[in-house]
Amino acid sequence: MTMASSGSPSILGSIDLLMGRPTLRLQGARELAAASQTILLQSQASGRALTYGTDHGDDSIREHVAVWLSRKYRPASGPISLDRVILTNGAAGALAGVLQKFTDPAYTRRMFLVEPTYFLAIQTFFDAGLGRKMQGVPEDDEGIDLEFLRRRLEEEESRALDRTALDVDFTTKLPSHGYRKLYKYALYVVPTLSNPSGKTMSLHHRRALVELARQFDILLIADDVYDFLAWPDDDNLSHKDLELPPRLVDIDREMAGASEWGNTVSNGSFSKLMAPGLRVGWCEATPSFIRSISTYGPTASGGCPSQYTSFLIDHLLKSGTLERHVQDTLIPTYRRRYNVLVDAIKTHLYPLGIRISAGNPYETYTADKTGNRVPTTLAGGFFLYVDFPKDASFPLVTDIIRFGSDEFSLRIAPGEIFAVRGDPEGLLRASRTFNKGTRLCWAWHEEEDLVRGMAKLAEAIERARAVSI
Repeated sequence: MTMASSGSPSILGSIDLLMGRPTLRLQGARELAAASQTILLQSQASGRALTYGTDHGDDSIREHVAVWLSRKYRPASGPISLDRVILTNGAAGALAGVLQKFTDPAYTRRMFLVEPTYFLAIQTFFDAGLGRKMQGVPEDDEGIDLEFLRRRLEEEESRALDRTALDVDFTTKLPSHGYRKLYKYALYVVPTLSNPSGKTMSLHHRRALVELARQFDILLIADDVYDFLAWPDDDNLSHKDLELPPRLVDIDREMAGASEWGNTVSNGSFSKLMAPGLRVGWCEATPSFIRSISTYGPTASGGCPSQYTSFLIDHLLKSGTLERHVQDTLIPTYRRRYNVLVDAIKTHLYPLGIRISAGNPYETYTADKTGNRVPTTLAGGFFLYVDFPKDASFPLVTDIIRFGSDEFSLRIAPGEIFAVRGDPEGLLRASRTFNKGTRLCWAWHEEEDLVRGMAKLAEAIERARAVSI
């Protein structure tokens, strides 16, 4: 492997726009080395960090995470308490635990996923036995097609009534094995700066989705992993006072009538903020929900799954190092790359009829240079989606990918990988919509490679067009 002059990973000049991870130089190696030394050279701290740990994670760390989340999200219902937080081994591992504890293929009627969906999460739903229960729900310009979801829910409820009328065992009783709560339905979504589409769900849709979840006993599993990598779309405004969208879990807590278990869980991760290899994250939900997650088999057996690395994160939180890394390094870097990528798309791809699939902008507030609260729209995350023209003269996506790879050392994602496997209707919907496009990531490559990548993509399209004529 060679390294480009800017520090961007490159293999013989290849450009990988499918890669969804931070550039190696943005991983906080020095900060983590200092945190490790501090913890390991203190006998009391090292003793606690190197043992199995409590199932929820160390209470002092949970408290610090709760305070940090309260400061970042400013929830209308008040500060977050530590009994609403559990430390996890990252969003992927926590997702498996949530599905294990709160869904069951013999009881849960449908596992909904907003489409296009994060393709690497899909196997987790299959592993949980929910493959035949999976159903895609299309995104709309505000983040989710609520009417589509409601129709599907009403159809499922009607089928359940029919089975009951026919005296068919539809497993209306909770399975045993100590599960105190299972949900009839579950829905997986990335509400803010979504992977793969980059869209942010509107406040109206967030509230309506929580109301729908309460009505139909849905568990909303929100991957809230990109929230803290947000900035104003207006380059004249600073990102440091940006007001973040309320999470689904914030809305669920704020609205009157919340149940003991709630209908939402926020799944967060430090992977995007410090380093993916740390495998540290958190879940936030009601205290009863959090207590139940802590009884997940691997955790009950081995204790906190991120015991040592959670102490590293705690040191970075308390010292302010993590926040400085995010505010002073990550966001400015990603913001520049995002702007460069958008400009390159408009230069090289817009003349070919390609457009950025942005959806409706999320309107929020930040502070201007004089400290006044001013309106802005949200940008950020890792990804954006581009739509290819749907006319017959435009080359097939498969041909573009083949020429890009074979002739231009360019790797992009076929839109079909973001469809919900297990849902035949979803594959048909994808063929009419996001299949004719691709996700682009700015987190892995440096600015000059992003520009070069858009030029290569334009060449690959023209090459595929020439062959198809």
